[in-house]
Amino acid sequence: MNINDIAAGSQIRIHASINNHNIVLMTEAIFGINAGLLCKPMEYFGKYMQFLEPSKVQIRNKRDGRVYKFMSTSITPVKTRYGNFHLIKCSSALEPENSRKSERFSLEKVGLFRISGNSATLHNCIVHDISMRGMSIIIDNNSKCKVGDRIDITFRYGELLHQYEVTAEVVRMFTVSGRPALGCSIANMNVDIIGLLNAKKNEKYGLSESGITATAPSTDTSTNLNPEISKEQQIVEVEEDLARQLIPEKYSPQRKISANPLDPANLEHISRKEPKTLRQQRKEARMAEQAKAIENLLDLRDV
Repeated sequence: MNINDIAAGSQIRIHASINNHNIVLMTEAIFGINAGLLCKPMEYFGKYMQFLEPSKVQIRNKRDGRVYKFMSTSITPVKTRYGNFHLIKCSSALEPENSRKSERFSLEKVGLFRISGNSATLHNCIVHDISMRGMSIIIDNNSKCKVGDRIDITFRYGELLHQYEVTAEVVRMFTVSGRPALGCSIANMNVDIIGLLNAKKNEKYGLSESGITATAPSTDTSTNLNPEISKEQQIVEVEEDLARQLIPEKYSPQRKISANPLDPANLEHISRKEPKTLRQQRKEARMAEQAKAIENLLDLRDV
């Protein structure tokens, strides 16, 4: 899988380190083009960040629910007819994380399952745990199931008792506290289950990560930049815009190789000629507060 095959709307997490302090930048995929993956812009102190050295990137692909971790060759701001974005480039193919390493979260909720869509085989079960690639259920002794069977599982979870529906394949049989259980593989993870896993992860680890998190504005852009034309035509137009831009040479004096990527003096600035709106003013105020927080954090090295 190539980076330009990542689905629109996929969550992107970029890990950076400044003076041994971890920084996590979060953004969202727009769509893939020949040059790489177009994503929502990331700003710091009113300027667009750029990373011209390899950076560690983690993407949860919205199409298959899998997590892809890789090293980008560059992450740079680009200007198109639809606005300013960032372009992530990667020269190697992307490989998903080993599904056996996916973290499991305990549920212990009563549910129902049926075999091969046959309502006559409907049985009670307990949804034992769930991960990004599978789940396990505890069944009763009367349930006749074997490896390779396709089963449909439904259960309710959460304060609002939302109903979740999963289609899975039995891959192993084992016991939990002496009771029969099925280990199931989930081929197509739906949006509901992905949301449940994110909620369980936040519940376990908390909403914030170590370090400082910068997020892309969620309302400034859309994964569908121009609804009046097809996605293919949008990609062509963006590639035309990028082709008109001058890309700095590898050893150009303007290229920052080892400088602090979050230093405002080293960030590529795309000026705005129009008067600042109230929304922009509030946004700059928030960014100034974040900049102060980073300065205070980096000052701790002198303590």
